Amino acid sequence: MRDAEEKQWGIVAQAKTKSIEEFQFLSLSFRRVLRVRWRLQAGRLERVEEEATEPEICEAHVKSRSGLLELYSYSAKQRTALLKSLKETFGEDSITELFLTKDAMKSLMTEAIEVLSVSLTGLGNPFFSDASLSGTDPANSKTYKELLPTGEIKSFRAKYQPASSGEDASIPPIMASVSSSKCKVRIFGGQYPVSQSDVEDFVERVANISSSQEKEVRKKELAL
Repeated sequence: MRDAEEKQWGIVAQAKTKSIEEFQFLSLSFRRVLRVRWRLQAGRLERVEEEATEPEICEAHVKSRSGLLELYSYSAKQRTALLKSLKETFGEDSITELFLTKDAMKSLMTEAIEVLSVSLTGLGNPFFSDASLSGTDPANSKTYKELLPTGEIKSFRAKYQPASSGEDASIPPIMASVSSSKCKVRIFGGQYPVSQSDVEDFVERVANISSSQEKEVRKKELAL
C-alpha cells in the first residue's frame, strides 16, 4: 500500500469459492475528510476544523463464468480508481459497463413488491427536465404515466421479495435503489440484515436483464 497522499488503493485479501466460479476480494483505500467540531473556550463558542485520514474497506466479486464484476460499498472515487487500474492492466476493452434501458428499468419496477419513489430525467420541458415522485404507489400515479413517454427513468427505490424467503413471511423485503446511470444498485438493510445470498441473487437479476437489454440494443443498432 502506498502513501495515502497518492490516493492509492490496494487488495488486502482474496478468496475463491469451492466451485472456483467466483473470486472475492477485499480492498483498502484511504480518504481525507474535514471534520468540524465546536469548542467552548473562555465563554466563547469556537469552530474548529480538523483534517483526518480514514480507511475504506470494500468488497469485489468476480464471476469466472460470466465475467461479471460486482462491487460492494465502493465510493465513486474508489470505483473509478479500480476500473482505471484494471483497464491499464488488461486493456481498455477488458471491461464493459452494464447499463439499464428504459424497458429494463420498467421491468425491474414491475417485479417489485412496492415502488417507494421514482426519478425521471430528460423530460424536455423548458421549465424542468427532471422530476422525482414519491408517496403511495408513485409508479401508478397519473403524473408518472403522463411524464414517462417523454422522459427516461433515472432511478427508483423499491421493495423486493428475497429469493430465500419462499413462504416465510417473517423475512423482511429487500430495500433496493436502482439507477440507470452505469447500472448502480444499492441495498438498504436498515435494522434487518440482508443475507449475502439474497444480495447476490438480486444483483444477478439486474445484471441478467441489463445484459439482455444490451443485446437487444446492439441488434437494433446493427439493423439500422
